[in-house]
Parts: sequence; structure tokens; C-alpha cells
Amino acid sequence: MSACNPFISRLGRSLVCAVCLAASTAVWAQDDPYRLQVDVRQVGGAFNTQASFKLPLSLCQAWRYITDYDAALQIPGVVSSKTTPLGPGKVRVERGLRETFLLFPIRMRTVLDFTESAQKGTDFVQVEGESKSHKGSWRLEPAGDGTVFHYQATSEPDSTIPMAVIRYFLDKRLRSSFAAMAQQGAQRAGTDCPS
Repeated sequence: MSACNPFISRLGRSLVCAVCLAASTAVWAQDDPYRLQVDVRQVGGAFNTQASFKLPLSLCQAWRYITDYDAALQIPGVVSSKTTPLGPGKVRVERGLRETFLLFPIRMRTVLDFTESAQKGTDFVQVEGESKSHKGSWRLEPAGDGTVFHYQATSEPDSTIPMAVIRYFLDKRLRSSFAAMAQQGAQRAGTDCPS
């Protein structure tokens, strides 16, 4: 193996973690029926991400989707997802992720704890993973004929990775990651919700 492989492996894991914690990878269509907006800003050694999209789901349908953590298995890049209840309104989600970076396959594992606020959203924090830290929230906003999903997160990647490289990867991949999530969620339109 070449001398750069450990660096590429560490670089790849950090980049995959940053993207997959937000969502996962998928194809981005030029025509955007979901009004997807993604903004990533670097603040010191951390990245602040804000994203939103609108789906034709009732608030109940949107809530069921945002808390169906294992639905992430439908998103490319996520190879395993296990949800463990921790108590009322609290769950732990362990995910296995796989991505290819510079022709090298990269596998990693991340564990997030979620706190749920019924019909409003979730707050999450990484308890294990490749990033130094990752925390944020999802919020749901009823909007006439659908629901707007608002995402915000702050991630501090492994400091051994050049920030310019991380920024390039995030800018290139995050939009497609959120697009994949929107596409999967839109398929839930018309599903039943318990009263």
C-alpha cells in the first residue's frame, strides 16, 4: 500500500461522515419540485449547514418520515441502520456508511442520539463517529399544501484534513444528499396517518 493511503482513508472517512450525517448521496435533478435550498458556511474549524425543502406531505406524514430513521437505507451510501429506543422521545441511531473517494472504498460507522418533539422536529448529537463533533436539528413547518423540512447542523471534522478539500466535497455532495432525502420523502404522499 502507498504511504498516502492512511491519509486518504482518514480524509475519506471524514468527508463521508460530514455528508452522510446530513443525509446521503443521490442523483440531483436540475428541475427542483421540492424548492431545495442548501447553504454551508465555514466558521473557524467547523461547518454550519442549513437546508430546507418542501414536500407534499401533511404534518403527520412529515413527522412519520422524519422519525423513520431506518428509511435511510433507501438512500445510496447508507448500508445499515439500527434504531434503539432510549426512553420517551429519545432514540439512538447507529448507521453504517459506504462511499468511494479517489477510487478507495470507505466504510464508517456513526452513532447519533435523537430527541423528538412530536410533530415539531428532532434534535440530534453525535455520540460516536469520525467527526470531532456533529449536532443539529430538523424542524417541520406546515405550509399550505405541504410541509417544509428545515435542517441545521454544526460539524467539526477531523482537523488533519485540509479545510479546502472538505469544503469542496461538502459543496459538491450535500445538495444531492438532501435531494435524495426529498425524493424519498415525496413518495410518502398519500400514506395513512393514525388519528
